[in-house]
Amino acid sequence: MPGGGQAALKELWQQRWPSCPPVGYKLRDPYRRVWVRFHSLPESKRYAEDESEYTVVLERYKPSSMSCSLMRTCM
Repeated sequence: MPGGGQAALKELWQQRWPSCPPVGYKLRDPYRRVWVRFHSLPESKRYAEDESEYTVVLERYKPSSMSCSLMRTCM
C-alpha cells in the first residue's frame, strides 16, 4: 500500500476489531455474534477440485446471477 495506507488500515482494524489480530478466522470466537461464513460449493465443501467445481464457484459469484432487486438493495 502506498504511503500510510497500511498504517491507516491497521488503525481501522484496531478500532473495529480490538479483541482480535488481523487474521480473519480468529474473528470467530471473540465476535461470534456477528460471524458469518458463506459456502461456495455444495455440501459445505471449501475448495474446488476440478473444472466443474470451479464453474460452480464462478457462477455463484457472477453479478448477473443476482436479481435486480437484490443488487439495488446492496448498492
